[in-house]
Amino acid sequence: MRAAGYLVERYANMGGAYTCSRLVEEAATRDILLSVIGVNDIVLSDGMLLLHGAELPRRDFALMRYKWGHLKNRVASLALRTYNELGAFSRFVDKFEQRSGLALSSCRMPRWALVSAGASFDDVCSVVGLPFVAKGLESSQGLQVHLVSSRSDFRRLLSDYGPDKELLVEEFVASSCGTDLRLFSVRGEAVACMRRTAHSGFRANFALGASIEAFPVNGDLCSIARDVYEQSGLDIAGIDLLTDDGDLLLCEVNVMPGIEGMERATGINVARRIIDVIEGDLR
Repeated sequence: MRAAGYLVERYANMGGAYTCSRLVEEAATRDILLSVIGVNDIVLSDGMLLLHGAELPRRDFALMRYKWGHLKNRVASLALRTYNELGAFSRFVDKFEQRSGLALSSCRMPRWALVSAGASFDDVCSVVGLPFVAKGLESSQGLQVHLVSSRSDFRRLLSDYGPDKELLVEEFVASSCGTDLRLFSVRGEAVACMRRTAHSGFRANFALGASIEAFPVNGDLCSIARDVYEQSGLDIAGIDLLTDDGDLLLCEVNVMPGIEGMERATGINVARRIIDVIEGDLR
C-alpha cells in the first residue's frame, strides 16, 4: 500500500511555494503521496475534520509547517507520526522556551532576559547592555525583531505592542551585525549551512532579501546540530548562529525552516534528506 502523509500549512495552495513543492516533489520520487493541507481550508465539526465537506482520512505521517491554533493539532492527530513531533514543535516555536529549555555545551548563548514591553528600560539595560535586541516570542522571518539603541526605541515598542507584550531581549553581538549562519539539521545531522548577509540593517534573513552563500559544515557545526537535536527532539531544525571573534553563539532555532535559500546557496538537496528520514521510518 502506498505510504501517504500530510504537509500541514496555512493554505492548501501553499503547495506552490518553494519549500512545499520541493517536499511534495521529492516524496513522489519515493512513491510517497504527500498532500498539502491548509488549516484555513478545513472545518472541525462533531469530532470530524472536514476538507470541502469530506472527512480527512488518517495518514502515515504529518510534516508540520504551521504553528498556530488547534486545527493543526487535530490534523497531526490523524498521523501515526509527526515531523517535527507535535510536543517539541509547539514548545520550541516559542523563543523563551528555546532559551530556557536548551543548555548547549557546543556553543554559548548571548545574555538574555524575558520582559514585557512595559518593563523598566534601565533594568533591561542592566541585564543585557545597550544596544540590545528585542524579539517577539513567536515571530519568524525577521518580523518583530528590533534593535533597541535608546530609551525612545524602547518606548516605541511599548507604543507598538502595548505593555503586556512579552519580549525576549538579548545582548547585541556587534561583530555579527547584519550577518549570521543558518545551519540546517535533519535528525541531528548538519546537512548544510549558509552565510546570510543583509544589504542594510542588522537582520540577515533570506526572506528579507539578504544575500546568501554556502558555508562549509565543520566539526563545530556538526556538534551544534547534534546537541540541539538531543535536547529538543526536533527532526528538522534551522539553527541560526551569530559569530563573535571566531566563537559561535546560538541566536535561535526555527522549527519550520524554509529550504529555498539553503538549496540555492549550497546546491544540496535538502528536501531529499528530509524525505530520506521519513522513508526510513516508514520501512
